[in-house]
Amino acid sequence: MRILLPPSEGKTPPESGHPLRLGDLSFPALTAARSRVLQELVRVSGRSDAAAILGVGERVMPEVRAQRRLAELPCAPAREIYTGVLYEAARLHEGDDVLIFSGLFGVTTGDDLIPDYRLSMNVSLPDVGGLRSWWRRELAAAVRQEDSDVTVDMRSGAYRITSPTGPWWDMRVVDGRGRVVTHMAKRYRGLLTRALLDAGVNRRIADDDVAQITRTLGRVEVACDGLRRHLTLTPDAG
Repeated sequence: MRILLPPSEGKTPPESGHPLRLGDLSFPALTAARSRVLQELVRVSGRSDAAAILGVGERVMPEVRAQRRLAELPCAPAREIYTGVLYEAARLHEGDDVLIFSGLFGVTTGDDLIPDYRLSMNVSLPDVGGLRSWWRRELAAAVRQEDSDVTVDMRSGAYRITSPTGPWWDMRVVDGRGRVVTHMAKRYRGLLTRALLDAGVNRRIADDDVAQITRTLGRVEVACDGLRRHLTLTPDAG
């Protein structure tokens, strides 16, 4: 089983740790592409129009200015850096088999050591271009997709820059009236991530298991489109 995650806007900067070592990250074939994006982000973060380029408000400008020293900032496992709603619910542990897609690194594991940063996949950097297109090309060229029994795609739209191979699931969350919910959907994607990882500790998760495990969170409808399966979850009340 492979679980694909987005990053989170909410992050917790580590107080100490080694500086970033791009060559030590998973998928080392991406090192050159990561270095290019990192250098451009450092340069942009020192510009007077950094907020406009990065699409951020004044409140986070101290974080943006700190990125001028991005290569020197302390690092921690990605699963500890990302602390948004999904990650609070997922409670990732060391060794959990997840892939995290991001605007700065393309894709990492939860155990890869990264710094706090501010860069959305929706950003277009002056000398790199749109990051969605950049990383789609780089991942296709540098990352060999291995067959997986089943993939569960928890990524939000901006980070769906690759298509899984083999059978795969995506998920939406609706309320009791069938209306799509957004913020709370992150929480349920995190809860399902944790449930799938826990279920996979002692057994192999098969394609049919995904819907059954999701039913522990509420009512589930399944629609199939070739190898793609769509989960629609209506969470239990409360």
